[in-house]
This record gives sequence, C-alpha cells and structure tokens, in this order.
Amino acid sequence: MAGRFTGKRALVTGGGRGIGRAIVERLAAEDAAVVVADVDLAHARSAAEALRDKGFTVEARTLDVGDPASFASFDERLDVLVANAGIQTFAPASELTVADWDRVLDVNARGTLLTLQLAARCLREGGAAVTVASIQALLPNALSANYAASKAAVLSLTKSFAAELAPRGIRVNAVAPGRIDTALSDFGSEQVGRITGQDAAEALQRRLSTNPLGRIGRPDEVAAAVAFLASDDASYITGECVNVCGGDVMA
Repeated sequence: MAGRFTGKRALVTGGGRGIGRAIVERLAAEDAAVVVADVDLAHARSAAEALRDKGFTVEARTLDVGDPASFASFDERLDVLVANAGIQTFAPASELTVADWDRVLDVNARGTLLTLQLAARCLREGGAAVTVASIQALLPNALSANYAASKAAVLSLTKSFAAELAPRGIRVNAVAPGRIDTALSDFGSEQVGRITGQDAAEALQRRLSTNPLGRIGRPDEVAAAVAFLASDDASYITGECVNVCGGDVMA
C-alpha cells in the first residue's frame, strides 16, 4: 500500500487527535507530506512530532474551521484535503439551545463549507477531497439533533462540491463513521448516560449488541476508507459516501 501518495501534499483538518490523527498517520505512512491543521496547536504539534520521529514528512498548523479568517494563510497547492474537524453537544431535541445549535453548525457545517472552498482554491487538477460525515446524518438522533443535522449538511455539501469540481478532475467524497473508539465517542456515552440516567458502559454494550459485526470501530479503519477515496484507486468515484460502521447502516 505504501507509495499511493508519493510526491503528494495533503491537509487534514482536526488532525491532532482521534479519527483525524489516524487519517494523518495513514496518509503519511503512504508517503504523503501532511499538514496537520487543528484549532488546538498543541495537539497538532504532538501528532506532527510523533510522525516526524518515524521519518515522515508532517507539519503542524493552526486552523479554526469555523472562522473564515483562519483560512487566509492557506494558499499552497494541495493534492488531498480531508475535512475532518467536528464537535458534538448533547441535549434532548426539545431542549436544544440556539447557542448549541449555532456552535455545532458553525464548526461542522460552515467549517466543511469553508474547507471545501479551500479545496476548490488549492487542490491541483485531479486532486481529491474527503469529508467526514457520520451515520447520524442518516438516522434520528433525539439527543444530538444539531450534530445529526450538521452531518447531513456535510453530505449535501459533498455532493454539491463534487458536481462543481468534477470538470477540473477533482473528486469529492465522504465517509460516514459509526461508533468509533475515540475520546469523542467516550464523551458521547457519558453525556447520553447523564441525560438518560443509564450506565454509559451498559448503554454502549447494548448498542454494540445490535451491530452486525458486533464491535466498536477503530480510527484506523476510518482512515483506511479515507485513504482509498483520496487515492487513484477511487479515480472513478465522486459524490459518494462510504459508511464505516460495521453494518449499522446499509445503503
């Protein structure tokens, strides 16, 4: 697999931890020069330093995807751009505040819009952009309706940009992770437990018991799907979404 991104430059938003960091590691392992862009520069630097110690070409940059001004310094040519940055809050839909709606939509939806606009400016002809959505975009989510709506917007934006950028040979696709073993997933379990009064670990096990593969996913499994979509192996695929969820959603 090594070498699919030899001579190519990639940028990953939210690349300092979780799924984003796994994506950075996968692209770097396949010989890409990777920019780790994260609102938390300390996390970005930690990821970059760990990979540079292994001999990979990785650099850290600050980027707040919800702030249009934060994109002003990014004007380099890229071959791959991954729109991964995202946040989540939890509350019953009937109690969701406008502040939490705006906070999540600003990062997840507007952030994806701005990141794909960066892709339109910076990707070379024949380049690829991959967005990170969620299977929650396809499912009801009574305890995180803002997150589900924001990820539905990610899928819609992916298709719109795929259509606009296709004449330039630029492909735009999405991955939709299910339950993945990350700190954000643990936070989600804690928050759902807080709201419902359920034990978080027991609630997770009940959910996994209905998963066809019967387990939680790994960040590297999402990264593998991203790397495929970003590579020439997916050269005739655009405007699509790959569900990485162990069969929780089959479409």
